[in-house]
Amino acid sequence: MKFGDYLKRVRKRKKITQENLARSLEVSSVYIHQLETGKVDAPSFDRCQQISSILGVKIEEIWSVSRAERLKRFIEKEAISEQELEVLTNEEKMLVKLYRSLDGEIKKDFAGMIFMLLRHSQDKKLRKILEEFVKCA
Repeated sequence: MKFGDYLKRVRKRKKITQENLARSLEVSSVYIHQLETGKVDAPSFDRCQQISSILGVKIEEIWSVSRAERLKRFIEKEAISEQELEVLTNEEKMLVKLYRSLDGEIKKDFAGMIFMLLRHSQDKKLRKILEEFVKCA
């Protein structure tokens, strides 16, 4: 299920307008409309907590829908095949999970620390990947 469809269904069931939800979240009603139509990424865990509180739904439920959509968009954006995902080790999966849970500033710090640790590597392939990572982060 798409996050936007989920949000719209729950919001309507609770008889809350887009405007009222937006006001409660201290965001614009345009943002709520964009969430419901899939024009923006599904919300972060923190935003899901806020929405779950306002709509009176379990955080596990709303985060599950949001997380699945965020993962799907990430996979599409990075052009990762299903086969590539299956070969990730548990440690790699945990690193991806950790990285996704960070907020913007911490992600920048994280990228900086990785760059500092690996910047003197003589491995050209590793340096290229590191440079691409830092550009994206």
